[in-house]
Amino acid sequence: MTAGFQAFTDSGVVQIDGLTPNYQMTASLAQVTQQESVPTVFGATGQSYGTFWHTTFTFTASSPLFAFAGDGGVFVTPWKFSKSLNTYTAEFISAGQTTVRLYIFDQVPVTGSRFGLQVFDPTGALIADAASPFARVLDVIEGQYLPGQGFQAVGNAVPGPNTQTRTYGVNVAFAGCWPAHYPGVNAPYILSGLAVSGRTITWEFHTYIGGSGGFVGYAESTYYRFMVMDMTGII
Repeated sequence: MTAGFQAFTDSGVVQIDGLTPNYQMTASLAQVTQQESVPTVFGATGQSYGTFWHTTFTFTASSPLFAFAGDGGVFVTPWKFSKSLNTYTAEFISAGQTTVRLYIFDQVPVTGSRFGLQVFDPTGALIADAASPFARVLDVIEGQYLPGQGFQAVGNAVPGPNTQTRTYGVNVAFAGCWPAHYPGVNAPYILSGLAVSGRTITWEFHTYIGGSGGFVGYAESTYYRFMVMDMTGII
């Protein structure tokens, strides 16, 4: 490692060096999803809508990193993020009614907490402060449900859910998610669904709205990527 600090904890080694961004948890929010009509695709016939279990968070931050999880192992999908100055909105849908928990990590200025460990880089900028939980990425997972590239329409079935799981040594949540998405021509609406139960995550190409017919669209839309965050002491 470059010059820095390592701490051996119950959940493994925490490493802080000059490249560590100071992302501390600044807020923990929770909302229950409700059945709502949500704008989906916009096409030649105008705006389409779908009914989903849905919720919208609004919060103020500087340069946030979001982590999220749904209670009870229910699949959750990031739907839409937007920003106006320092006000952010984060929308989620879920496979059933659940409490979506949103954890905000942000780069914050030095505080006079007067306890715990603070680490600074060579310029004097704070890069870690033990007074608040800071973001720790355990894993980055990516894949593609329909292989290949470009527009595909003939002879390709819509990919199945391809359910996968992984277990870690600590409680976890998701962050930095780019979900696979397929709004089909015959009403299906299929997206990455992400569920967490303590230390175990499950993800799949989840059908929120069913439909018929084969796949018509770009294979790249079935690509997904997300981070797994260490939530020790938070969840």
